Amino acid sequence: MLINPPKGALIEMKNNWKQLLRLTVLIATLATTAMYAQQDTEVDDDVLDLNKIVVKGELYIWNRVSDVLDLFRLGIGAGGSVGVDACITQYVNLGAMYNKEHGVDFPHFIPPFWLAHYYQQKPIFNIHDGDYQTAAFGPYRYEEKFPVDGNVTFTHNPWEIRLEVAILLHVYAQIDLAEVFDFIAGIACFDPSGDDQEIDPSARRKPVDQLGRGVCNICFGLLEIPINVIRVTEDEGDMPGISKGVALGVWRGLVREVVGVVELVTFPFGWTPIIEPEYVLQKTKSSYWTVRRPSFHKRY
Repeated sequence: MLINPPKGALIEMKNNWKQLLRLTVLIATLATTAMYAQQDTEVDDDVLDLNKIVVKGELYIWNRVSDVLDLFRLGIGAGGSVGVDACITQYVNLGAMYNKEHGVDFPHFIPPFWLAHYYQQKPIFNIHDGDYQTAAFGPYRYEEKFPVDGNVTFTHNPWEIRLEVAILLHVYAQIDLAEVFDFIAGIACFDPSGDDQEIDPSARRKPVDQLGRGVCNICFGLLEIPINVIRVTEDEGDMPGISKGVALGVWRGLVREVVGVVELVTFPFGWTPIIEPEYVLQKTKSSYWTVRRPSFHKRY
């Protein structure tokens, strides 16, 4: 026997279903709105993170300056050396040379900027020692060196413009065309050489600490001179104090001044101290004085 429910009960049931549907739609709408609001907030926070913007900007400048410093190398050698050797890439060579010498090549010719190579864990100096003779014309090149497996020549690369002139004193200059391409590509944020530095996301950055260190090292870095004179005099005597102490103090003071400028200009990086001890005068004494590489790199 089929019993029809009262008309009022049907209307009430229908209204309940409508309210439940409306409540479900409302909850879904609020959840979706909250989700997108959180995403927008994260995007806005990322966009408005001034420190991150400044760090990325300074790192871009750092990498472009480093690319410029990679463009050319110079070198000098002394010993029994005579000849001329020139090349424009490995396909155009001309010259003949004999060397029996000790030599070294280094990045560009501005010593303070050598720190950029040190900070990025690149070798500042390439030292060679041994016998070397070569004759070259066009794409053809004859070389003989002793020891065979030793480092007996200046730095040679396939894509370089190089000139070497030797009459007892051996002078070397090189421009690396591969690094020229890397610099041009780097302007558009490409890195063909794979040598651009990146921020280590696991590193804890303290920009205010770095700013303070930079200012202190600039203002008080030269206090290293009297401090080292006094320290060496107390440990080793008067003569070492006025010789070794002065030389050590001048060197450490100049290093503090240079690092201070670097830390001041790049303080948004917030890296760990480059010099240890981090301040010229501090409560905790340390006899171990060293220069570290900045903590922004993670490639090596």
